[in-house]
Amino acid sequence: MTLQEAIQTVLEDADIQAGVAAWHIESDTKIDVNGDQLYPMASTFKIPILATAMKQLTEGKFQLDTRIALKDDDKSRGSGILPYFEPGLQPTILDLLTLMIIISDNTATDMTVELLGGCDVVESYMHELGLTDIYFKMNCKDLLRTLFPEGVYDLPPDELTKWNIENDILRDGLAFRKDSDNDVSTANDMNRLLHMIYTGAIANAEARETAINILFKQQFNVRLSRFLPPGTKVAHKTGTIGGIRNDSGIIYIDDDTHVIATIFTEWDEVPYWNKPEAHHQRVFEVETAMGKIGRLIYDEFKA
Repeated sequence: MTLQEAIQTVLEDADIQAGVAAWHIESDTKIDVNGDQLYPMASTFKIPILATAMKQLTEGKFQLDTRIALKDDDKSRGSGILPYFEPGLQPTILDLLTLMIIISDNTATDMTVELLGGCDVVESYMHELGLTDIYFKMNCKDLLRTLFPEGVYDLPPDELTKWNIENDILRDGLAFRKDSDNDVSTANDMNRLLHMIYTGAIANAEARETAINILFKQQFNVRLSRFLPPGTKVAHKTGTIGGIRNDSGIIYIDDDTHVIATIFTEWDEVPYWNKPEAHHQRVFEVETAMGKIGRLIYDEFKA
C-alpha cells in the first residue's frame, strides 16, 4: 500500500474530508491527498502572518524587543490569554509572535496583523511568493464575528456563553467557505511556505531561527505529532474552528531527515455541538486519525 493509499484509508475510516500533503526535504519527495483543494486555514493562517513578520524583521521595519501597549480595543475573543490582562500591558513583538503561535492567542495575532499593515499585506506577500492559493481576508476578530448572527458576537461574555449553550454557530457562514473570500489555503501551498521558512528563503538567518524556535514551542501537540516517538521535534501550528481541525509543520525525524506536513480536515460537527460527551469522542477520533497520518508520514521517510 502506498503512503497516499494508507492516508486515504485513515480518512475513510474516520469519515473525514481532508487535504494532506507531505514533502521530504532532503530527497525532494512530495506526496498529497487532495493537496490542491482549498480548505479554511483556521489558526494555521498564523504561519503566513509569522512569515510576513520575518520578512519585515529582515527588512528592519521593527525590532523584536519593541514593546506595544495592549488596549481594550485590541482584545479578541477565542483562544489566548491577553484578554485577561489589564490594558497598558506592554508585551514585546517577540512576545506577541510567540503567543500567536504557541497558544494561538487571537489578540496577539490581531495586534501583529495591525503592526504588519493589515490582512491585505499578508495576503499580498503570499501571492508575491507565488503562493496564490493562500488567501487571508480576515483577522481573528472579524473571522469569529462571522460565526454568529448580527450583534451576537458583541454581547457581554456571560451573555455570549449563554447564547452558545442554546444556539449553534452559523455553519453556512463565511468562516467555512472554501473560496478566496475566506482565510483559506491548500495543503500544498502551506507546505511550500513552510519550506521557504525552513530554508531561509524569505528571511535572514536570525529571523529564520526566531521563527523556527517559536514553532518548536507549540503547546497543542495532539494532532500531527500525536503518535510520533517521544522526543521528536516538530515545528508546527494548529488551527481549529467548528468542525475544522488542522495542523501544519516540519517534523525533524533526525538531523538529516526533515518532512514538512500539512493536514487540513473537515467533519460534520452539527450532530455533536450540543452533546458534550459525543462531541469529545468525535474530536478524539478526528485527532487520532490526524495522529495516524502523522505517524504514517514519519515512518515513510525515516531512514
